[in-house]
Formats: sequence, C-alpha cells, structure tokens
Amino acid sequence: MAGVITAGEGEKTVQQVPAERGKALLRRLDRCLGIPLLYLIALFRPKKSLLGAQFHSPLSTDPSTRLTDEVTIKRIGICVFAAVGDALLAAAILADLKQFRNQIQAKTGEQISVTIFSTPANAEVFKLINNFDRIVFIPITSPWHALQTMRQSIAQFPVDVLIDTSQWSKISAILCALSGAKLTIGFNTPGQYRYFAYDVLIHHSPTVHEIDNFRALLRPLNITTGAMPELDLTNIVQGDQPHVTKPFIVLHPWASGTQFAMREWPINSWLELGKRLVSAGYKIIITGGPDDKKRAADLVQKLNASLASANLSASTPSNLVAPEGSALIISVAGSANWLETARLINRAEAVVSINTGTMHLAAILGKPLVALHGPTNPARWGPLAGGTLIPAILGPGINEGGAYLHLGSEYPKKPLYLMDQISPDAVIGALKSNFGLRIA
Repeated sequence: MAGVITAGEGEKTVQQVPAERGKALLRRLDRCLGIPLLYLIALFRPKKSLLGAQFHSPLSTDPSTRLTDEVTIKRIGICVFAAVGDALLAAAILADLKQFRNQIQAKTGEQISVTIFSTPANAEVFKLINNFDRIVFIPITSPWHALQTMRQSIAQFPVDVLIDTSQWSKISAILCALSGAKLTIGFNTPGQYRYFAYDVLIHHSPTVHEIDNFRALLRPLNITTGAMPELDLTNIVQGDQPHVTKPFIVLHPWASGTQFAMREWPINSWLELGKRLVSAGYKIIITGGPDDKKRAADLVQKLNASLASANLSASTPSNLVAPEGSALIISVAGSANWLETARLINRAEAVVSINTGTMHLAAILGKPLVALHGPTNPARWGPLAGGTLIPAILGPGINEGGAYLHLGSEYPKKPLYLMDQISPDAVIGALKSNFGLRIA
C-alpha cells in the first residue's frame, strides 16, 4: 500500500500501488512519436505571419512589437488538457481575460468570446470555474478521435488565437497545430521538444510558480495579468448541501500521476492524525476519486479500529448517505464529484491534503489548509491563498532532499521516500498555531 515504508538496498523506498495511474506507456508514446511528428508538421505548416493587420513578429517579446493591439482579438480559445490542479490554476488567466473583455466592451462595444478545450476528465471541475463562454471536451487519450473533434470544434467555434496551457504533452501541441486555428501560442518547455509547430513561443520557466507560466501565455496579446483564480461560488453555496454535522476536517491522502506513491503521506501518519482529531471532537471526511475508493475504505476501517482501541466512539458507515451524526469517519472517495467535494471543503473547519487538485481547491476557497509536500516543489506547485488565510506548507525543502519536481516526472532512478519526514505533530501544530484549532 502507498505510504508504507520498506527497506530497499540500503535506502528508504516506498512500495508502489499496483495500479498504473501514471499512464507511463502513453507518456512514452507521446514522447517517442510526438516529437518527430511535430517536427514534420512544422516543416509543412509555415508559421503564421498575420493576425488581421496588426501582427508583427511571432517570437517578439518587445512591448513595441506585440502580437496585436487589444481590439483585434475577438475569439480566444484555451486548451486545458492537463489535470485538475492545472485547470484550477489556469482559472487565473480566465479571470485576467474577464477584465480584458470588460475593458474592450466598455471601450469599443465589442464582445470577446472565450472557448475552453479540455478533457472529459475535467468536466466536473469546470462546473466550478467561470469566465468563459463555452467548453468543448476533447478525448485526448484517443488521438485520432481527438483530432477530428478538435477540427470540427474549431470549424464550429472559430478562434483568432488558440492558447495551449500544456507543458510537456506533445499530443496537445499536435492538436493545436492541426486544429485549423488562425494562430497558436504555446510553451517552449526545456527538454520537452514540443515547440516546433506553435506560431508564438513562450518560455516555460522552472523557477516560477506555474500560475506565472500560465499568465505569460497572455502577455504577447498585451493583456494585463495578475488575477487570482476565480471559482463560481454560486454553484458551491447553493444546491443540496452535504448532510454532515460540523465541526469536521477534510483529509485528502491520495496522489496521482508518475510515481504517485512518493507524494503520499504514510498511512500510519494519517491514522495518528485522525485519532487525535477525533479525540479533539472533530469528525473526519476523506475525499478522493474513483481510483481511491478502495484505499479510502481501508483507511476508514483502520481509523475506526484505531478509535476503538483507544476507547473512542466509532461507527461503521462510510458514506454520506449515513444518518447525520452516525459516523465519525466518512469517506466520499469515488462518490462525491468535484462540486460536492467543493461544498464539503467550503464547510470544513480545515483541510489537510497532499499536493493535488484538492489542495489547490481548498486554497482557492480560502480554507484553513495544511499542504503536505515531499518531492513536489511548493515554489512551483504550492497552494495559492484565495483569501486572507495563508496555507501552511510542510515538508522537506531542497536542502533536505525534497522539492525537486518541476513537471512531476523528474524522479531520480532510485528516489528516496521523503513524506515520512512530516510528523503528525507538525500537522497538529500547524492546525493549532496557524488556524487556532483546539487539538490536544
């Protein structure tokens, strides 16, 4: 099980979960086939030299020769093909575009449209995000179908400029190049060799938070950036609210992607944390996706057993349909969608999460948040506060061997497991000192 420390050739390692959620084969195919294909596309697809009459140099970063003046662009497309965390951070540029659109409408009366191109996996999270006119779902894991859908969608909803927020994926660059869009903007990510066919290149920096890389995609369009991600709070505060009595704390133990177990906290640490939270009078809600359902149920069982051994009241129901007040430990992994999860987080006393989309969601909602980092660099992917509360970030820094992930897959050949360097005492201390929770 992920998070269980084992001995391995003199080094600490973590036993990986059998399920291959990192989709390593697709990543290898993306690289091996995508790079030569993009190069061939670039040979036969000349870089665009015009956008109306205002286009100057496709690689210009000089403010005097920007891509276009602000009134030329009337239809903008944005590709968001990465995971939920990226989608939530990309909501910042949609907020920037909202301000730009309002300024143009006030100045000229023109209306600027924004179309999102995303994956079906992000359908639920985009119910939380606003500031766009329409969304088109592209089945990116099926390349030929994805290309057909992309071209048909661009034909139906033409765009003057198509912006790709993907950092390493070659399939997204291919889709943009062959989409039929008038002009494309995308990242030149060092070492990824995906830049050949974009019209306008933006350097993807490993030294800034990812939200600033996303903002850089708008600068060739002379659009002011700096807004924080905005969520549609109407969908969160209205509608059916979860039947869970307060106070409760949300725990999110599960990661995804390449070597995801390396980013997960030991199960024994979650057990110790859960026991102390219940002892302090809090209920616990465990969140997760469908892939996490079995492990979440196992964690509920172990937590209940731990509570029983400590002579604390425990009960067996593990889902939200249990009668209100009947369970101290509730798992909604695999049963609550992103909107329902957002409603839970919005009502929670606090959230403790590893680095994942749930962490970003809690931060944007401005909830008390303890974010657990190991190999993931919080300077690149850490939580960004959406309110006055500053998230507490725990984990080994660069000097302790952590915080080395840039894109999420740059693990050494035999990576050391680092998450056990975060103690339950440290998490309890952050909840108490940072957010005033009363926990013994």
